Formats: sequence, structure tokens, C-alpha cells
Amino acid sequence: MAVASDAVKIRADLVMGIDASTKVIAFSIYEGGVPVRWGTYKINGADIYERMLDTNLKAEAILAAYEVDYVAIEAAVFVNSPDVAVKLAYVYSATMLALQRAGVKTIAVTPMQWQNHLGNGTFKKAEKDALKAEFPGKSVSWYSNKTRLIRKQRTLDYFKNKYGIEITDDNVGDALGLAEFATSRLTRVSDVQE
Repeated sequence: MAVASDAVKIRADLVMGIDASTKVIAFSIYEGGVPVRWGTYKINGADIYERMLDTNLKAEAILAAYEVDYVAIEAAVFVNSPDVAVKLAYVYSATMLALQRAGVKTIAVTPMQWQNHLGNGTFKKAEKDALKAEFPGKSVSWYSNKTRLIRKQRTLDYFKNKYGIEITDDNVGDALGLAEFATSRLTRVSDVQE
């Protein structure tokens, strides 16, 4: 697996974005530079181990249904909760195993890479100040969560404005963001190297 910062542009017609979590696996497919399919599969299981197996099976099913040239998957990132970090690592591994078994070239893209590409980077000081002025006296965690929700909506708005796609699921938005970044920055459509 390559990371986006080290990747050489890949010749591809079909690019898939995958965003996996402990509850859902979201995917999107770009063909010829535009999104053509997207969706989610709910991850089932009584505990993380059952959900890990279900993640693997659903990722394999997605890959079997669509013969893509490569997949952009969200890179593992630091989270504050050790329990969440471990569970995400399990799900990430289950997804990666499906990709490796299918022999699909995979590129890991950090959230900041694809979010910045969409013009949806972290809040600047002025945006943080404006949020505090609009909603005074809230806790640090409230502002953090509100910022996260605003940025999720900005991602959904990006696809509505650019492609006319009406989506409400932010997991699908993330999968689309991954594929959008990969298609725009990591894909070439001819055999001539850029």
C-alpha cells in the first residue's frame, strides 16, 4: 500500500474511495473523473470481532461487484481514545485484508489531504472566533463537535454544488472526498506520465 504523498500518478478509469468505521463501510466510485456510484453497508456484530469479520466480508463484496483500477482508503489517524483507536485498527485491518486479497492497488489518503483538496481545511482563527461569537459560552468539546459537524456538511455541500449530488450521509461524503482527491491528484487518464 502506498501513501498519497509518495504515490506516482496511476493510470485509471475506475477509482474507488472507501471510508470504513466500526459501524459502516462507505464507498464511492469515480468513472472518467466523475462520481457514478456510492453507498454504505452497515457493519453488524455483537462485538468488535464480529464487526471486524463483517467488515471484511462486506469489503470483499464491494470489491467483487466493482472492478476498479485502485482504491483510495482513509489513512489511519490518531484518536484520543485508546479503545476507539484499537477498534478502528481492527476495522482498518479487516478492510485492508479484503483489498490485498483482491489484489487491488491501494493508496492511503489522510483526512487532511482530501479535505484540504475540497477547500474544507481545519477552521482558521477567524472561523473559530465567529463560531464562539455566534454560540457564546459553550464548552471546548461543544465547539469541537460543532466544528466537526460544520465541516462534514461542507463536504456534502461540495458534492451538491459540483455534481448536483444530494447526499445526507457524511460517511458517503468522506468516501466521495477520498475518490475525488485520488481522481484529481493521483490519477492520470493516459499512459503519458505527467
